[in-house]
Amino acid sequence: MTESNLIDKQFELWSSQEVASYLQSKGDIPNNYGELFQSHKIDGSIAYRLTDADLKDMGIITIGDRHRILKVLENLKKAKEQKDRETILWTGQEVLYWSCHDKCCTTCCGLCKDDPELYTLRNNYLEIKRPDYNRCGSFKCCFGHSYEIDNIDLSNVEDVDIVGIAPPCIQQCCCNAKTQEHIRIKTRVDSRSGRNNSKILKLNKPEGENVSRKIKNQVEIMQMMERN
Repeated sequence: MTESNLIDKQFELWSSQEVASYLQSKGDIPNNYGELFQSHKIDGSIAYRLTDADLKDMGIITIGDRHRILKVLENLKKAKEQKDRETILWTGQEVLYWSCHDKCCTTCCGLCKDDPELYTLRNNYLEIKRPDYNRCGSFKCCFGHSYEIDNIDLSNVEDVDIVGIAPPCIQQCCCNAKTQEHIRIKTRVDSRSGRNNSKILKLNKPEGENVSRKIKNQVEIMQMMERN
């Protein structure tokens, strides 16, 4: 079973017997070591964290055997790291309109809909899927749009701010429009262009503030990992 296959498996939930079977499926691992893993209750939540010292404590004396076991367990460790990186912490989409009335007027009663930006926050990066509209001159077509995906490395984020944007008075009084919260994400200066890159996430209140806290928390975690 390769690392790519392991990513799709819930190996953290494996029993010690399943871990032993995984070890024994590798031709160069003696069968008695599988039994040793079972006797020490090494299940899937522990196996990928084992070190050389742990294997010594389990009674595996032969250096070559320890290295072979660690090489097999390294696949579990790499798969776990990739799964952690790809874990989705939050998803959302850009707020385009103040109200249903605003949406109806802007899109010709839904005939020419606008595609919102889609946001996905993962452990180490923020993904923004941005529509690229098909145009005929200055007019936006109702079809044939493409998109691009912008990945923001959270370890490069310098600042995360929120700006509250109140709706127009007529929208607020007549259409019960909500205040929008725009999250401004500023990254470090680009070494090639010499400029800061800023991204804006447009959300409704109070979602913007809640998401901002999630992003700040992940930025701090990633920058601590980078420093260490």
